[in-house]
Amino acid sequence: MEIIAKDKRIIAVIIAIESYRYSDISTVHYAENDARAFKQLLIEYFGAEDDNITLWINEQATKTALEEELPYYIRQLSPDDKFIFYYAGHGFHYTDSNRLTVWDSHKNNLFGTTVSINDVLLNPLLKSECQSSLIFLDSCSIYISDSIGGRDLISSMSVKEFEDFGNSSNYNAIFCSCSPGEKSYPSKALKHGIWTWHLIEAPKGNMTPAIFKEIFITDTSLQNFLRKAIPEFITKQTTIKATQTPYSKVSSSNTFTIRQIPPPKEEEIAKEFPRIKLKFEEMEMRRIETENVKNFSGFEKGKGHFPPTQVNSSGNRYIQTISLTEIEDEIQEVYENCKSILGLKRRDITKEVDNGGGAIENEIFRFYLEINQNELNPALADITRRLIIRVPRSELPTNVHEIFPIQPNEIVSPIDGKIDFDDLVEKFENLEEEIGGDLKENDAEEIIVYTTTDNLTITINTANREMIINPNLHLNCLGLIDFASKGLSKITGQKLLLLP
Repeated sequence: MEIIAKDKRIIAVIIAIESYRYSDISTVHYAENDARAFKQLLIEYFGAEDDNITLWINEQATKTALEEELPYYIRQLSPDDKFIFYYAGHGFHYTDSNRLTVWDSHKNNLFGTTVSINDVLLNPLLKSECQSSLIFLDSCSIYISDSIGGRDLISSMSVKEFEDFGNSSNYNAIFCSCSPGEKSYPSKALKHGIWTWHLIEAPKGNMTPAIFKEIFITDTSLQNFLRKAIPEFITKQTTIKATQTPYSKVSSSNTFTIRQIPPPKEEEIAKEFPRIKLKFEEMEMRRIETENVKNFSGFEKGKGHFPPTQVNSSGNRYIQTISLTEIEDEIQEVYENCKSILGLKRRDITKEVDNGGGAIENEIFRFYLEINQNELNPALADITRRLIIRVPRSELPTNVHEIFPIQPNEIVSPIDGKIDFDDLVEKFENLEEEIGGDLKENDAEEIIVYTTTDNLTITINTANREMIINPNLHLNCLGLIDFASKGLSKITGQKLLLLP
């Protein structure tokens, strides 16, 4: 196995076209998010220097830029450089070449206003001194009336062009978001292209199936992971009734390592991580949102309804009364989903609805919905959803998240035993110094907030005696559990299970 030398300079060009100059070419949803996240990945996990990364978004990604500047950057590459190229936008096959759209592409003159991948990327790389390159294409077809509003295929993109390139160099890899004739989809929940999100999470070490020998992300492990994970995600986590199968062409004399994941310093981390006794049996998933009272169906201005002007019991009762319909509707939806998804009967489910809240309970979970007046603004309502899982993770159906119209975004666990605020701060400071991350603490409010390098936020509220875990990602309830468990296990050096 060839391991990429740590001292190799990474030169990267990242291109994302979400909005085109001419409106007859449809939007590529979340392309900007994809590009910025990919750049951050290179900096934080690959050690790339910001100055060595070219980022072109929308109007920066012109035909002139790709035809003149991109080949120029490639010609400057040395044998010791590693070149990485990422593109998110519309792509297609025209006569004998694969082409990429640019910001100023026009639907009525596709050939004249797009660029050839061969001309601007592959051939310049073959002629350069660069001996290692990684190319990632999350591309879509421009032939869109676009019924789904998203990434639609690398339309009939020729595989031969990629194979010719791969076979001509000692180290090259091209990864495409889908196979010819398929579509490449975005995810509203992830706010990314589905393929790109998995592509970014894998090198971080967050996707166990992508890891070879526990520490290596290799060309083979990455392509095998993406080829399996994307169809599974689409089948299990979306309502999309289609197939998306990532394609890749890899060329090298041997399997090579894309990234070596450094093992956690388990002894030191476990030593420094604050010893907090958690009541895992009382752990719950939660989501708290704020809503203007005028938006509730029970608020009727024409009938003399006005928002409360004071925070008091009377205002709270009023808000709970006018929000009753929303409570009834959501509780009923969860109830019906329990029957259809879990196969339960009426006798297996307990349903309760009242002014101010409702609940659904069965052998698998307890779900609570509560609406109360906001403590700071009398005209706002706090909507709190709480989900308590009652069975092990392995016993949950893969589509359990479909039961809930709105997913939780944090995990909350009560803290047991004595809490020393100063001691906790010191331990988190040590943790910050040891493994990185960002620490903020406020002794007046008795709150400690620690964010890991993987963007997992751990909040300790000593006044409320609770720990809140927030992945800062748009995940369903199962994804939330898995991501939080992995994140805590990583920083503590211990395998933690957040379910019974």
